[in-house]
Amino acid sequence: MIECTDKNIWYVKKRRFKRKRRFVVLLIFIILLVSFIYYHTLVCKEIFNHCINYSYSYSNEAVNEAVLSTTNDGLSYNDLISIDKNSNGDIALMSVNSIKANLLNKKIAIETTNILKEKLKNGIPIPWLAFTGISVLSGYGNSINFKTANVSSVNCEFRSSFKSVGLNQTLHSIYIDVICDVNFTVPFNAKNSKCTTSVLISETVLIGKVPETYLNGKLFN
Repeated sequence: MIECTDKNIWYVKKRRFKRKRRFVVLLIFIILLVSFIYYHTLVCKEIFNHCINYSYSYSNEAVNEAVLSTTNDGLSYNDLISIDKNSNGDIALMSVNSIKANLLNKKIAIETTNILKEKLKNGIPIPWLAFTGISVLSGYGNSINFKTANVSSVNCEFRSSFKSVGLNQTLHSIYIDVICDVNFTVPFNAKNSKCTTSVLISETVLIGKVPETYLNGKLFN
């Protein structure tokens, strides 16, 4: 016969309370873990998708505005490229005006950075339903300005292309590729976006044969 005392009842209740408390703690831990995984994978994915799309748009706008404002005083082909011809009228040497090219490169990079920072200052509009992590709903709801985007760097590179447009006639086009690197940060996660925008700076038709070393190689180093 088991004797039931207040002490035994208290001990049983204590054991039940401990089990219940452990279960509650475990349940809370599982809920927090699942919530963190859901946030880290789905919610962050939708947020970053919106940020990246806007960063591409803002970067392209910033680059085009920067190039326009930097070259609005006029930029000719001869400002960047010098050409020497031989006695037959063929091109013997093409050289880049490094000082002007580097100066233009620097101006465009600085101007692009300033314009892009100004565009990102007010934040990127993200529909609040994007925070649910559900793709089909991510485009709906009032927008929330997401203000954790930062311009990491802006780099410029000149590039040229040659295209035959007739007998001993070659179209030489000069482009500048502007690479904008933007970082987005949310709690426990971060994302980087690189956007490359190519803008035609100048072009001209070259009369005379162009050496293969220029047609197949890089004029800008």
